[in-house]
Amino acid sequence: MPIKISEVSFSYNEKKVLHDISLIIPDGAYYGITGPNGSGKTTLAYLIAGILKPEKGCIDLSGSKIGLILSNPENQIVSLLVEEDIAFGPENLRLATDDILRQVTNALSLAGASNLRNSLTANLSGGELAKIAFAGQLAMQADVIILDEGIVHLDSHEKTALLDILETLNRDKGKTIIHITHHLDDLEPATDVSCLVDGRIVLSAPEIMSFLEKSKDILPDISPGHRLLYKKFISEIGIEASSLKDATNRLAEKLRKKSEE
Repeated sequence: MPIKISEVSFSYNEKKVLHDISLIIPDGAYYGITGPNGSGKTTLAYLIAGILKPEKGCIDLSGSKIGLILSNPENQIVSLLVEEDIAFGPENLRLATDDILRQVTNALSLAGASNLRNSLTANLSGGELAKIAFAGQLAMQADVIILDEGIVHLDSHEKTALLDILETLNRDKGKTIIHITHHLDDLEPATDVSCLVDGRIVLSAPEIMSFLEKSKDILPDISPGHRLLYKKFISEIGIEASSLKDATNRLAEKLRKKSEE
């Protein structure tokens, strides 16, 4: 069932940060939310996760369990040992010991972090901590994973690995992903993209390239990133290909032929 956000507003100390937000996030979607700093993205994430309550409007989760990954995943770590950290949530749900161990094993596997099970959390890299934060939410059987700038501090290798995990969870496990980010490059897998500006939804589009085309006049502070700009350039010169590698090869061949004329 979809998540339905209906005319939701929210204020901090009488300063309104969200104005009548309405969104429908389909079950199993990879939904991207972007916007400049201070636009209300994190507040919206907290409302969906149930950390905050709307002052107006309603959010219907259709019974979905929500997992939230913050921009600093180390702030979500509660134990010295990885296995104990991931078991913390299921233990608080009062699951049987065998069920907890099973959930921990499955969550680590889904997050690509089985090798970290007996590691000390203090010795983990930023990318590894992000994986453990993912696993902690998966161990609680979250149906929806909200990533609130959760990979912003990672290096390119760690970011790619975690984006691959998100895409796999969405494609193969049917998890709904709500990915909040400033970096449009990170939203290539998105099936829908919406933009918040000053607490209002100003644009929605079915996928990132369509969003990029429509957003050029309203997002002066957000860079699409080199990869999306390259994809846009390739499309504009009429090269169609199944991958950027194939497109680049076709572009190179096109330039070679032109130079020989």
